Amino acid sequence: MANMTMTMADLQELGRTEDNESVERTKALDMESGQISGAVYWSCDEVADFIEMLGFERYRECFLRNKVDGRRLILCNASRLNALGVTDFKHILSIAKSIRELLNIEEPYWNRSISLPYSEAIGRYLEQRSVMGRRADELDYVTFTNDTRDTKFQPLLTNQGILTWN
Repeated sequence: MANMTMTMADLQELGRTEDNESVERTKALDMESGQISGAVYWSCDEVADFIEMLGFERYRECFLRNKVDGRRLILCNASRLNALGVTDFKHILSIAKSIRELLNIEEPYWNRSISLPYSEAIGRYLEQRSVMGRRADELDYVTFTNDTRDTKFQPLLTNQGILTWN
C-alpha cells in the first residue's frame, strides 16, 4: 500500500515538469514577439532583486514572503501593494509605476470610454497570464492577439441586476 501512494510533493513535482515545458515554449514565443517583457517569467528572487534595485530593499522580504514571482507581479498594482506590506503611499506609487513600465502596461485612466476595452491588448494578455493552469501556460501573445483581434469588445456578462418575476 505504501508503494501505491504518492506524497503531495510528488504530485506537485509531476505538475511542474508538465507545466515547465509549455511555459518554456510560451516564453520563447513571447520573447520572439518582442512585445512582452521577460519579467513575466521571473522567479521570486528576481522580483525581489528588482524591488531592491528600485531602492526599496526594505520591501524585499515582503515580496519574498508573499512569493511574488513574475506572474504575481502582473497583479501588483497600487491597490494591492499595501496587502504585501508596502505601507508608505509614495513608495506604493513609485513601485506601481515601475512595475507598469517594466511590463509595458498602460496607466489606468479614470476617463476611459466604456465603449473601449478596459485595457490595451498587452494588459488583457498579462491578466490571462497571471493565473495558473494549462490554458494560461500555453497562451502566447501572438495567439492571444490573433484570437481577439476581430472580436468586438463586450464586457463580461453577469447575472447581477437581473430582475426575475415569480
